[in-house]
Amino acid sequence: MSTNIASYISLSTPTFLQQGMQEFGIPVSNIKPLVKLLVTQGVPLDALLKDTGITLKDFTLFNHTVIFAQYRKLLLNARALSQDTAYALKLGEQFFINHDGVLACRVMSSDTPDQAMALLEVYQSLFTQLLHFQYESDEKGGIFTVEEKLPLGDTLPHFIEYTFSALFCLGRFCTGQSHIDLEIELSYPCPGDPEVFEHFFQNPVRFNCKQNRVFFPAHTLQRSIIFADTLAAAENETLCQQHFHQVQSDEILIKKVKQTIRKTPFTQVSLEQLGDKLHMSPRSLRRHLHAQGVNYKTLLENERKRLALKRIESSEHSLDDIAHELGYHNASSFSRAFKRWFGQSPLHYKQMSHSESSQ
Repeated sequence: MSTNIASYISLSTPTFLQQGMQEFGIPVSNIKPLVKLLVTQGVPLDALLKDTGITLKDFTLFNHTVIFAQYRKLLLNARALSQDTAYALKLGEQFFINHDGVLACRVMSSDTPDQAMALLEVYQSLFTQLLHFQYESDEKGGIFTVEEKLPLGDTLPHFIEYTFSALFCLGRFCTGQSHIDLEIELSYPCPGDPEVFEHFFQNPVRFNCKQNRVFFPAHTLQRSIIFADTLAAAENETLCQQHFHQVQSDEILIKKVKQTIRKTPFTQVSLEQLGDKLHMSPRSLRRHLHAQGVNYKTLLENERKRLALKRIESSEHSLDDIAHELGYHNASSFSRAFKRWFGQSPLHYKQMSHSESSQ
């Protein structure tokens, strides 16, 4: 399991501007598997990237990120264009194949699936920042419930299907079994043929339910994990705790960097200035940000994107006013940057936004 699926989150359209979701910078490396899968299925790349502002060059840049609004538009395009209604399940299956993170090692060294599911609840921030996990079990069985941590709107099915698929495939691998007894409930309508989902999970899958959850019978939870290792479990537990605390610390730092950027005119922001306000040397700040796969220029650019979308949606701000606030010389410079970010002009975006909001 990678350190942070959510960034897949890990991972974010213009009309979806709830405060919180825009905080996420989505690494392009987390987007590549989705794009690769759909393109190999025959989805035209230009159609998949339409109105996302994501360019071909973005895929070649190291540690490059996009804001959640761009990622969300990509997911909406994917769901509309793919002929395979279960593509998110296959994407989760690919994720399983690449599991190599500290949380995956800790889960795999557990004694039983019951212990493994409990660990997922404890260390869920190492798995995702977008979803909330809750796990309860007794002698009769267990229930694993997944809820939105932040509003995901009509992209929720993607994240639920991806997560359930990744955990299901990992569970089969850990138990060495081709079949695992369980039942799945999903809170949204079936996107296609329900038999496709039941065939993938080889178990009952019900739609239009109250919650997104998985029911485990007791005999499933008490199976032995073939990789169980007491010594490895103890070592991995220490690593998980260290990584868990480091992720929390880095998240707090990134939040402080964003808050500092928002309180400073864009023309005055620099790595040195940020370090000074956060009482850190520029080198130390750069190192901590790099550990999270970002740099201050990326955060600064994402803050410009976030504020640009927010201001464009408001009829109270002219392009000249927005350009000045974002540190551009004039409206033309800002418009060129906006089109580079989102693949359309500010005026076209505003027209689309108002049109969709009136529907």
